[in-house]
Amino acid sequence: MTKGALRLKGHSDVLTGPGGIHNGCLRPRRHRMEDRDRASRRRACARFPVMGALAIFWGVGGGTLCAQAQAPFYTRAELNRAVAVQNANQPALLASDGVLGVGVGATNGSLAITVLVDNTNRAAQLPSSLGNLPVSVVAVGTIRALACGGSNPQSAYSLPVPLGVSGGNALLFGSPASCASGTIGFKVRDNASGVVGWISNNHVVGHGTDGCPNSAPVGTPQYQPGPVDTTPACSAGQLIGTLNRVVNLVFGGAANVVDVGFVQSSDVAVSANILNLGPQVNNVVPPFIGQVVRKNGRTSGCTEGTVTGINMTIDVDYSEGGAVPCTSATFTNQIMVSPTAPSTTMGQPGDSGSPVVDANNNAVGLLFAADGTGNAMANPMSAVLSALNVSLSSLVSSQVVTRTARFWFTHGYSSDTNAATLLKAIAYNGGAIDLGFITLATANRDSDNVIDANDAFMEALSFYWQSKGKTGEDGGTQSAKLEASSLCTARKKLAVQLIAATANTGLLGTWPPNSTYVNRGAVTNFPADLISQAASVAAGGDLPAIHQMTVLLRKFNRSGITNNLPFGLVEISPQSGNRLRQISRDPTLKSDCPGINDTCDSALPLVNFPFKASVDLTQYANSLNAPSCSVTGHTAVWSVAPPVAAAGRQFLVNTDGSNFDTAISVREGGCGLTDEIAEVGCSDSVFGVGGEQLIFSTDGTNTYYIVVQGKNESVGRLKVTVRSF
Repeated sequence: MTKGALRLKGHSDVLTGPGGIHNGCLRPRRHRMEDRDRASRRRACARFPVMGALAIFWGVGGGTLCAQAQAPFYTRAELNRAVAVQNANQPALLASDGVLGVGVGATNGSLAITVLVDNTNRAAQLPSSLGNLPVSVVAVGTIRALACGGSNPQSAYSLPVPLGVSGGNALLFGSPASCASGTIGFKVRDNASGVVGWISNNHVVGHGTDGCPNSAPVGTPQYQPGPVDTTPACSAGQLIGTLNRVVNLVFGGAANVVDVGFVQSSDVAVSANILNLGPQVNNVVPPFIGQVVRKNGRTSGCTEGTVTGINMTIDVDYSEGGAVPCTSATFTNQIMVSPTAPSTTMGQPGDSGSPVVDANNNAVGLLFAADGTGNAMANPMSAVLSALNVSLSSLVSSQVVTRTARFWFTHGYSSDTNAATLLKAIAYNGGAIDLGFITLATANRDSDNVIDANDAFMEALSFYWQSKGKTGEDGGTQSAKLEASSLCTARKKLAVQLIAATANTGLLGTWPPNSTYVNRGAVTNFPADLISQAASVAAGGDLPAIHQMTVLLRKFNRSGITNNLPFGLVEISPQSGNRLRQISRDPTLKSDCPGINDTCDSALPLVNFPFKASVDLTQYANSLNAPSCSVTGHTAVWSVAPPVAAAGRQFLVNTDGSNFDTAISVREGGCGLTDEIAEVGCSDSVFGVGGEQLIFSTDGTNTYYIVVQGKNESVGRLKVTVRSF
């Protein structure tokens, strides 16, 4: 049985970073192809001489296969030009007979457009160069998601089992009944729940009784070794987890990014040691052409190779020779790895899900497919982690090490790939950080035309090193000097602690339930979903809740051992605040982190009552087209929305204590005065210095805007009180 024909596309760049940031991790997009091993109930099958990805873990040479990983031979600008040439010519190339994939590769020491074809006769029909780049034609036969591969079955390992070995579910499919086995990939931790587990391909852990990906129910048991390697064949091995979720594959031409699934497990069941390669390292590095890598898989064991293609777009055949109903799926931004001596193959049936690492065991990708000539295809690792919302986790749950926000924001980057830095923590988190009200990275900040971990790092720095009282218009430099609202300022303070907590949970492996903060006898325990709770609070407008969460995160960041680091990480010297401030870029805009509340869009939501505010209205603009009570002036706006604005609830607004003449109006549904947006109340009866008062009721459906203006352009110290009764 066979699996999919691949087309290649996508891109993954190497970070050089702004102003001396080196060896930063990019967020490569991930696409996975796994191959399955199949066996009948009576015997393991070996009928399909196609490339696959399930792993066996007999290996050659243990941990001495790879030379030290080297840097790319090309610049980022050269790669960008090559990608542009690929993108311009890819549709026409893929439309040519026999073309299976297109990507960026190399020939004779130069970047080239690599075209994968089914046989050598196709070369004559293709151009020798495109856009001043040579065209390298590689005959690969058919690229398939690997199926059968019953040779060299893997025996069981004692718990906790190593990575890179046979595993999968025992669901039977086909006639006669068959089963499939793949490879256990990397050990990970769920970013939302903190649960420990491992990953492999969807078509390994998520295939159902139809033999197709996507169809295994949540909770399906997963075993080691996989059922192809048990006696009798297709029986259950030792239980090492249950299926938690997969990223569904889309068939019929739509672009896929990854072929992956997450299996919920435990430190007792699965170790962080890759068979034949040594301990997994909690670090993701981007693939680049010429990069030396190795993998350990169920069938071909430990093999060494070189990255020969990136940004590949491929079609993968999941039809299994017609035995199951799934068809082909298109993947983008894949990695192509070719074997190097003494290895003769990088992937065989059963190697699907194999961990692909560099010479230092940094994660590069997850193997999922192969061709008939020994080349393998892998999803970039950062894309895998991002798609599943998990992080690499070589640490056991009992590890309790944290560092404060000040540590992370003064240890930004380093050329030492083992250094504990903020950039490394962000790259480890898949190159992005969800802060609830905003997700980093928001834009390309270092002019490399790729939005990646480096950009997220520059944006993260701003929350610590730039003003919290300004928003980040004008390229994130705060040069517009737009005043931030109290909500925006509170969100920024929370963001500092949330970024640090993300680094502590991800890179240092300290999960909140395993840490306790003790201060003067008071004990604080932390919920498992502390990170996701914090993001949710930041997205809301409840200022007291934001302040409380900021305090709780600060306690968590101080709760662990702060003078040590987990094994494999080293500490560098603190860096200059001036340098870090220079490269920081504030990602906040008034739309996501409101400026002072002088517009409808930046209206400050009210949640708790009584609410009291004292503001200098001279800083507020005359920003509303519709005046209050037919008068114009500098404006401040607050809002009350459901469920706070419940049906029949009454509110009282007054400006007692203000030192200038004020006017109050309340608008239903918006700030303007149109047929749809009604002014439901107006107070302008007090002349000169003194307070106005207005009572209004809410209907449980609309948002109500409280607009206070200085009459006839008068300004001063505005005092506002809003009560509910």
